[in-house]
Amino acid sequence: MKKMPITISAMALALMLGACGTTKNDSDPAVNEPATGESGQETTNGTTGSTESTDSSVTNTPDTNAGTTAGKNTASQDEMQQKMNDIEYAEFSLSVDYANHQEYEAELEKHSNNSVEAEIDDSLNQVKKKGTDAFNELYPLVAQLKITQQTSKADAIQEVMNVFTLPADYKELELEIRFKDGTKVEFEDRK
Repeated sequence: MKKMPITISAMALALMLGACGTTKNDSDPAVNEPATGESGQETTNGTTGSTESTDSSVTNTPDTNAGTTAGKNTASQDEMQQKMNDIEYAEFSLSVDYANHQEYEAELEKHSNNSVEAEIDDSLNQVKKKGTDAFNELYPLVAQLKITQQTSKADAIQEVMNVFTLPADYKELELEIRFKDGTKVEFEDRK
């Protein structure tokens, strides 16, 4: 009869120790914190809106702010950097204003830290894109351009309008290109 309380005590002790081990792991913030930027425990990987967990058991967790995984952003950034090396421009910026407050704006830039930024704001077609989506649309267009430092204003504007298939009835156009050597050309036109 005395063995029964000892057995029950031993089982209770074993359950308690087992439960303590589980509780300890549950309180570990690196394991339980989401990798979505809510806790502030994550580190950014250098691209806007993406985070990486410092715990190796949590990998490629989607970032609710960017809609992509941290690994995918990194790969896309690498691909964008590689493609930017293939063209003569380090920065391309186009702003075209039309009647009724309509506009087309596009930016493609490789920064000095090699990060690539791309953005499209096209109220003519109700399109707003940033990051990889914008890059995938802009890069093929910008890569077609043959504008050099010696290209005339009229030729540069005509080429951009043709390649980007923009309406010619603009009110104002601003084009700025910075070449890899740091030289910058700017064209402005008002109608």
